[in-house]
Amino acid sequence: TRPDDVPLIRSLNEEAYAAGHAAGRAAGHAAGCAAGRAAELVATVRGVLQARGIRLTDPPAAGSDPFAGASREEVTAAAVACADEADFRRRLGLPRR
Repeated sequence: TRPDDVPLIRSLNEEAYAAGHAAGRAAGHAAGCAAGRAAELVATVRGVLQARGIRLTDPPAAGSDPFAGASREEVTAAAVACADEADFRRRLGLPRR
């Protein structure tokens, strides 16, 4: 007799598989959303600063989330109001480069 031949064990295995599958999908979705948010904020900052003539000496790398602790509104407001890159970093509490 194999485990799949016993209805109770088969049912428990199917439930465990379904729960694991759902948890994996949720984790993957959360990671995808976080990566998308990071990419959007980096693109927004680059675009706003470039339009204002402010050059980033070390732009954030694609796939990184340098603004993880800040809201979209905070990042955008800092990019619009800053005088230069150092001021932008100071407004967001980012380390100097």
